[in-house]
Amino acid sequence: MSTRSPVLIGLLGSLALAACGPDATNNRPDAPVFGGRCGNMVVEQMEQCDDGNTTPGDGCTADCKVEQIPPVVCGDGMVAQSEGCDDGDTDGGDGCSSTCSVETGFTCAGAPSVCTEQPQNAMGTCANPFEITLAADANGNLTGSGTGDTSTGSSQVAAAPCDGGDPEPGAGNDHVWKFTLPDTRDVLILMPSTVTFDAILRLQTAPCDVGTEIPEFTGVDGCSDQSFEMDTEALGYVKLPAGSYYVIVDGLDAAAKGTYELQIVATTTTCGDGNFLSDILEFCDDGDGDSGDGCSSKCEIEDGWTCDNSEPSVCTMGGGGSAVPPAAGDLVINEVMLADGGETNNGVDTNCDGSLKNNADEFIELVNKSSKTLDLTGVTIDDSASLSGTQGPRHTFAAAASGSLTLAPGKAVVVWGGGSPACAGVTNWFVASSSGGLGLNDDGDTITVRTAGASPVTITEAVLPGSSVVGTDRFSKTLSPDVTGTSYGNHPAIGPRHWSPGRKIDDSPF
Repeated sequence: MSTRSPVLIGLLGSLALAACGPDATNNRPDAPVFGGRCGNMVVEQMEQCDDGNTTPGDGCTADCKVEQIPPVVCGDGMVAQSEGCDDGDTDGGDGCSSTCSVETGFTCAGAPSVCTEQPQNAMGTCANPFEITLAADANGNLTGSGTGDTSTGSSQVAAAPCDGGDPEPGAGNDHVWKFTLPDTRDVLILMPSTVTFDAILRLQTAPCDVGTEIPEFTGVDGCSDQSFEMDTEALGYVKLPAGSYYVIVDGLDAAAKGTYELQIVATTTTCGDGNFLSDILEFCDDGDGDSGDGCSSKCEIEDGWTCDNSEPSVCTMGGGGSAVPPAAGDLVINEVMLADGGETNNGVDTNCDGSLKNNADEFIELVNKSSKTLDLTGVTIDDSASLSGTQGPRHTFAAAASGSLTLAPGKAVVVWGGGSPACAGVTNWFVASSSGGLGLNDDGDTITVRTAGASPVTITEAVLPGSSVVGTDRFSKTLSPDVTGTSYGNHPAIGPRHWSPGRKIDDSPF
């Protein structure tokens, strides 16, 4: 199982919020792993923009399209992304300042914000925590914020490990905050980069007992320490149960103290809805709330399982133990590039390696159309010449550094003729095992996929008549619609691109 650290990006404005560090037990599909994923801060594929989040209202929509947004107006009663509060006026001294920031000694919640002065005897101590009362905003989220200055505090909470960095950070002055959830929610606890000292953030069920710290997810702690001064700290939880919780704002060491802001957002949980690519807190989502099927009730990938990037997630036992060899009809040849042109004949770079070597950019895309996870080990691919000749198959699936030999239902695998494929978002691929590449005929060819063994059985076959070149224009042949189509058409006539190896006609992932 790969190790990837979850990243909380762009929440509550343009904050870059990194959650707790990596652990060998988590398998969060982190942003750069998928090309074309909205929210990974890289403009790819069909995106018009990508600001590192899927939050609309900041100029880039949830599906990475440019949007027009009205200017932020302090005093309009709506808490915009750059505002800590907005109580509907621009008066200072009432908890929400003339610039719409929470004033020291106050907590603010909801929109329009209602600000409350913290009682004088509530000094952020274990016995008398500061308290944030969460209030509903227009979207049904529960929100609240507050400010503090640990220069007036003392060191109450014991230092303890955090994020695998400094063995025992937290020797500085600290403040204790309390909030209460009325029901189960997904919760984000944020300390923006306006913090003036090197701070850490913990969540506990008891005010000063680090033994009650609540892990963000399996295998990690409930503490955030980005190891930089004045850096954003964030904690994120899926399905945090109803109850009272204590947030500890602590200094890294005895010299670390100063002012800070604390923000809490509690949203209705979406774990179990089958969608997770746009949810930064989920590692998978198979569409149910059950554990024991690979994707847990808290949308974490369970030990011994792997889950793909489809929505809903398809999870299989690690190592392909549940996979079976394909039978006739289990695979379909969905897309083929017959004519890549090479270096001297108007070549095209379908494998994204920056090279136009002859035959390297030919490709064959196979899709698992069955309901089974298939073990492709030993499966062969032939064209008409190799099937009738003596040189052997154009490609035989065997152990290799790239691609997976198991193929989940509805997923695709691409075999290129050669090169070093590097297309964003295409992670399941192979290079033809034959020294001659795929050797496809530019004017049409027959492709045959067969089972392994001395008596191979044809799994699928495609007859691709006609040229895939018009003048100097080159394109792939593809089924339309994907997988279920009965004939092959010229890709640019039915999709936005001239080819889409490893992706559907509309450039969306399989």
